[in-house]
Amino acid sequence: MRTLFVVLLLATFGCRTDPLAPGFTTRLAHFGGCADVIFFAVDGSDEVMVTFRAEALVAAAREAGRETTTVIDLPAEGVELIIEQGSRISDATCDDVIENRGPDVDRTWIASSGTATVRIRPLDEFTGGRGDLLLENIVFTSSGGDELVLEELEWMDVSLGWYPG
Repeated sequence: MRTLFVVLLLATFGCRTDPLAPGFTTRLAHFGGCADVIFFAVDGSDEVMVTFRAEALVAAAREAGRETTTVIDLPAEGVELIIEQGSRISDATCDDVIENRGPDVDRTWIASSGTATVRIRPLDEFTGGRGDLLLENIVFTSSGGDELVLEELEWMDVSLGWYPG
């Protein structure tokens, strides 16, 4: 009887699929952006988020007066690409109000190799710009040394260059 109870507990509580299992990107439900430059993608349960941050790409496109494309070999100085797993993971992203104590991050994975291609279309100084991001052959490494490979992920026509608040 005790074995059956343990099996039922595992079936009820312990058999959740790893949110970062292969194919996790198909569960990313919301793609957005802000600032100069933050791209993010979060799953429907707000448990997994991919975030790309770089400095001054909208400003550079605005200064050039035209669309710009920047290819970045990762890792790179001034660029951050991470995957976070937890709960309410996107609560503080592109938001000036943190609710419910903010995100609870259980695991963080940092890009250790791969390529990011960022295309920025400047608008005006008040509306920022629109951007696309293509991530290719990204290897993420956890603090424990585990690796996660992301072959490709793309954001299209995301609003950038604006700040919450």
